[in-house]
Amino acid sequence: MAQSNRSMDFQFRPWRGPPKVRSLWMDNALAREGGGAPRAFAGDATYDVCIVGGGFTGLWTAIRLREFDASMRIAIVEADLCGAGASGRNSGGTGHWWSKLPTLLKALGKEDATFLLNKSVSILDDMADFVAQNDIQCDLRRGSSTWTATSPAQLGAWNGMLKTAEKMGIEAPYTYLTKEQLREQFGSGPYYAGIVEGGAMRVQPAFLARGLRKIALSRNIDIFENTPVTRIRSDAAGVTVETAQGRISAQQVVLAANAWMAHLPEFRSSVMVVSSDIIITGPIPEILQERGLANRPGSRNSRLMLNYGGKTPDGRVYLGRGGGTIAYDAHIGPEFDYSPKQAKEIEADFRYLYPELRDVPITRGWGGPIDRSTIGLPWFGQLSDDRIHYAIGFAGHGVSATAVAGRAIAARIMQRTDDWTATADCLWRARQGSFPPEPIRYIGGHFVRAAVLRKELAENAGRKPSAVDTKLASLAPATVTDIATRE
Repeated sequence: MAQSNRSMDFQFRPWRGPPKVRSLWMDNALAREGGGAPRAFAGDATYDVCIVGGGFTGLWTAIRLREFDASMRIAIVEADLCGAGASGRNSGGTGHWWSKLPTLLKALGKEDATFLLNKSVSILDDMADFVAQNDIQCDLRRGSSTWTATSPAQLGAWNGMLKTAEKMGIEAPYTYLTKEQLREQFGSGPYYAGIVEGGAMRVQPAFLARGLRKIALSRNIDIFENTPVTRIRSDAAGVTVETAQGRISAQQVVLAANAWMAHLPEFRSSVMVVSSDIIITGPIPEILQERGLANRPGSRNSRLMLNYGGKTPDGRVYLGRGGGTIAYDAHIGPEFDYSPKQAKEIEADFRYLYPELRDVPITRGWGGPIDRSTIGLPWFGQLSDDRIHYAIGFAGHGVSATAVAGRAIAARIMQRTDDWTATADCLWRARQGSFPPEPIRYIGGHFVRAAVLRKELAENAGRKPSAVDTKLASLAPATVTDIATRE
């Protein structure tokens, strides 16, 4: 590979240590492994590729690189444990970018928007095949997923996507649910309309992350956990990744730390860090059967602070919500691991959406940081030193988007010209806009979040929100879903 003449020197923020509250998913994954001390890095070493971050993006990238080159020396350095970040804290919903179709068309035009959309769909089968071939036990299940309206104000939220598909001459993979089907699937909850797709995929995300780690280790990829990166420097000879206990010299480096690298100058204007928070019940399969909720599909609604949720194979019910805690200047504090305030608000959502379960206690909660981009889609690229690659902006459906990232970054490192490098090019060209600088972003974000919450609570109660709240709510940043303007 040709060497770059550019040089860089930047520092990561000090690592505050592992979270005091881990997700239930991660606890279960670590318990299943039965212990064993992780390997930390110390000393000096040389690799062809060093990947900073041991979550989905880093693991997929390493595995795909190994498929290209059996002799490549690859290292992953992770501040905590592989899968302990966003990869092991999310809902496990694994989706595509159909709900972003209006954004894709506007940014890229019909041909490239269709191409990118199809790649986001095909990656699901790609992931499922890999999981099956490598016998990763991650509770993978495929079935229907429903996009719903849980207040009258949300009716028709998907119309923009459906109209865009019609305009493009492509068939959207959704069908409308009748009122009878809604009632059969969602019980007596406030479900006013919905569209459903088949073939959606869900996993236990920490099981998947730890399974990928196991595969990577079996393929002679060195993984160093409990190894926070402190600094990255580059010169004509290569790139140096510094940790508290040593240095790794590499010809190529991949930044795959997601929200934990949003503070770097290259990303500050285009990425903001917010939390996504989840609460969950204990196992209640008998109650679900008795109260008609045993067949309830995974779903998300059409709020700006959207709720997502479903049930686990052992009969737990979980509900999450995006856009909770807002980080100042991308500082990720302990409230991103668990926030009593966010948990209380989401429990109120739970009681609204699951009236049949009003007496069922919530037994656990956790949170995680999201690196939300300006358009609600990730992008993959290279820094001014083009030996340093990155993926960032996983605003939602990150489980599958990271698999796309792994394919795309590996192809770039190998200097291939194929569909995956074309995918990265399309996502790069879709970038647009910027967030206000701090402290305007932080202060304004709290005003907007409060307005969104008041507006949506009023809509849930059947009241008309104030004009001021409606106007402020329109300033909320993009999410994984393009919601049609409500008339």
